[in-house]
Amino acid sequence: MDVIVVGTAAIDVVHEVAAYPEGEEMLRMRWQVTSNGERALYFAVNIGCAQVVCSQLGSRCRWLSTTTDPEKNSDAAFIHADLAAFGVDCSLASIETEGSMPLSYIISSRATGSRTIVHSRNIAELTCETFAKQVAKYLEDVAQDANAPVWFHFEGRNMETVRRMMLHARATVPNVNISVEIEFPRYDWSLAKTLASLADYVFMSKDYLRKKVNIGSAGEFFNGILAHQWGEKWNQWVKAFICPWGSEGVYYLEMADGLVQHIPAARLDRVVESNGAGDTFIGASLAGFSRGDVSLALVLKIACEVATTKCSQRGSEISSDKKLMWKQRLDQGGIHGA
Repeated sequence: MDVIVVGTAAIDVVHEVAAYPEGEEMLRMRWQVTSNGERALYFAVNIGCAQVVCSQLGSRCRWLSTTTDPEKNSDAAFIHADLAAFGVDCSLASIETEGSMPLSYIISSRATGSRTIVHSRNIAELTCETFAKQVAKYLEDVAQDANAPVWFHFEGRNMETVRRMMLHARATVPNVNISVEIEFPRYDWSLAKTLASLADYVFMSKDYLRKKVNIGSAGEFFNGILAHQWGEKWNQWVKAFICPWGSEGVYYLEMADGLVQHIPAARLDRVVESNGAGDTFIGASLAGFSRGDVSLALVLKIACEVATTKCSQRGSEISSDKKLMWKQRLDQGGIHGA
């Protein structure tokens, strides 16, 4: 099953310091590290993290968003090359003639693994019209297998437009599955919940729940869903709500049985880098979903393991032994339904 991720791609420039600065303190940067481990600049591709992980775990991934021309812009060339190196198809990205690729400067604390992010964005948002054009291009490309299942994952930004995209995908893609990530706090829950109601699987950020829904726990949120507190008709599409909860692991609610489940995360003695852990969790989840018949419990258990492992290392590349192990467990889970 193809996995098409709809969301921005940004270059992360990570500056590692011994500990986070206090007040007007001046710190020496220990080093800046590239994605291949050299002590220079650590560049990483943001939304690509989910796709890079998903692709490494055996799924066919495509990126659909706006981009500057990789033949003319070095930042775009870097992003396209980084994604392509992990087998992510960038042919659905729509080239913009103006603007620049998003850029994040990250201060990463060596002491705690935590980070502070300053983000800059200067490129047009993906429009619903462009999305529809690229989806039509995709369906033409796969015309010989037009009824094959396709997985769309939406980053929940520019929400009114994303809602229209989700409706378009439902209406035009014959065998579509949809997941969405609700994270950006600038959008109210009154709008975000309309996106959630159109998805099969909904990833809810704990920070979003705390800041925008005034809810302090996943259980409290799930109770509100089951009590129809917000008036949405969840049962038309939604199969599960998924709430990653940092070091606690993940909580999830399967709508079919109404039961709240919890999968704990393994404890780490030391966090090396937390940047990208959430996208890693989502990418591993998408790899499981795209198998088509793996239980949600197994998918999320493996996603927790992959995200925890990511926090113990720099970058998103999975070691060969772990990659083989997780792929085998997902494949066997699909065969046996375990």
